[in-house]
Amino acid sequence: MPTSIISKRLVVFDFDWTLIETDSDYWIAEHFGQEFAQQQQDLFDKVQWTDLQDLLLGQMHQRGVTRQDLEKSLKEIPFAPEMIAALRLMKSQGAELCIISDANTFYIDTILKVHDLDQLFTKVITNPGHFDKDGRLRIKRYHDIDQEPHGCSFPCHVNLCKGRELQKLMDAQEWDQVIYMGDSTNDFCPSARLLKERGDIVLARANLLLEKNIKEHPELVKAKVIYWESPQHAFEIIKSIFNVSNV
Repeated sequence: MPTSIISKRLVVFDFDWTLIETDSDYWIAEHFGQEFAQQQQDLFDKVQWTDLQDLLLGQMHQRGVTRQDLEKSLKEIPFAPEMIAALRLMKSQGAELCIISDANTFYIDTILKVHDLDQLFTKVITNPGHFDKDGRLRIKRYHDIDQEPHGCSFPCHVNLCKGRELQKLMDAQEWDQVIYMGDSTNDFCPSARLLKERGDIVLARANLLLEKNIKEHPELVKAKVIYWESPQHAFEIIKSIFNVSNV
């Protein structure tokens, strides 16, 4: 579909290693002590990831880590200016922007606000985070432990089926084009939901797990796939998709 007639475009992003240049969970664990980073590594295959982040944050709270400490660390996370420019460009061209992420609401909200990006996004779908009465950050699964499992046949995490949430966004109204941008295994399910006949696009970060999954099962991803290597490269691709050159 020619760019000139695309008026209703939905762009959905993963967050870690897609919008930002790190993984926010690893960043926090490493920032507040090697013991937390080591424990995160040791328990990787033993404790569900969202539950593990809640466990580690509880231990950090016991060691005196405050909300202000967490905010200060999150504000230092690298967010490439080219990716910020790409987001502003897409919004200026009328695209609706959403995030579907395995991070949590506190991390994402804090990072977006420090870069004045929070108003660009219509919806952020992620694990809920809140501070309890003692000032300790609690993280819960998006698909909570007491809910029925989402039962997806793709390699989605038990806490969040990104494909199901993307499908809800796509079903909410008619779109001229849907673009999904991600990097990892849990981004494969939403990538497989996009439609070739609508001119949908998967923007997959090169040399990471999403690319590996797509190349192992190319028959499952019908949309056009474009691989990007860096925020700078992604910005050039996005300018081309949106037919904007004078930026």
